[in-house]
Amino acid sequence: MESVIRYRRIRAVAAAGLAALVLGLGLPTARAEVTRTGGEPWYGQVSADAQQRAQALFAQGFDKHQQLLRGDAMELYEQALAQWDNPDIRWNLALVLEDLGQYLRAHEQLERVRRWRAALGAERLREVDERLRALETQRLARIEASDEEPLAEITLDGQPWPRSVGRRSKLVLPGEHYIAARKRGYLPVTRSVYVPAGKQARVALRMDEDRFIETRRWRAWKPWAVVAGGVAVAAVGAKLEQRAFADRNAVAAQIDGCAEMCGPLSVADLDARSKLENQLAVGALAAGGTAVAVGLALAWLNQPRAQRTEARPLSRIELVPIVSLQRAELSVQVHF
Repeated sequence: MESVIRYRRIRAVAAAGLAALVLGLGLPTARAEVTRTGGEPWYGQVSADAQQRAQALFAQGFDKHQQLLRGDAMELYEQALAQWDNPDIRWNLALVLEDLGQYLRAHEQLERVRRWRAALGAERLREVDERLRALETQRLARIEASDEEPLAEITLDGQPWPRSVGRRSKLVLPGEHYIAARKRGYLPVTRSVYVPAGKQARVALRMDEDRFIETRRWRAWKPWAVVAGGVAVAAVGAKLEQRAFADRNAVAAQIDGCAEMCGPLSVADLDARSKLENQLAVGALAAGGTAVAVGLALAWLNQPRAQRTEARPLSRIELVPIVSLQRAELSVQVHF
């Protein structure tokens, strides 16, 4: 019984579209509102031959439609549309697509029918509006995304989303969807959202700047402070070595100037002091040189390293507002 009712409904609504194309054949129309006079704006868009070819294809599609051969009907309607962009053909194509479960395509066809508005006739325009409303509240859902960065490349389920600044809105099939945002100089971001039929989900796409920062093991001045300290110690050693050399020369001069006897301790004292200064100089030079080498090694190890900034971590719990005409809800998504 249900199939018979469905068959009659399809036959009635399809007959209204058929009437617009076969007025010349004298077939009766289902509704007076869709009777076409031939003066409608779409009649002047193609030649009479193209209209006749479209009428023939439409009549075949309508016959398949009545036989519930929806796939064949869809193909014939599409071929007719290729000949003539006629809203009555699109109306019947939308009915077939809806029966086949292709709700997004059906909505698209109805939107293109609706652009003719008053030229459609009051009854057909009302039917189009009702079907659009039914699809949006019962079969389809809507996702609205807001991106903070202008001219970001946004994709929905891998398909490009037209560029714009601010919010973007799109009808989708109910279920889980993925929204991604990319822009040169920013880290890519991906969000998932589940939206039921008749609801609208709002997703915020916050992007972080992709930049490199320099990091070091130690503060830049520390290795060079070691080098400077080594240089200072080596300078002290050099000065001590200079004094030791002067004291050795003084000892040699005194020995050469003495006959058989010199001052009791002067030569011995100068010799001991020169030896001590030499030992201290050698130690200072060794320590200073070592400090310089260590400081230069530390300076090499402390060269700046470029490190990419990381995106802000995704919250483990994310709230996605889902709204409809009747109420507003929050979808809670937990990320593991």
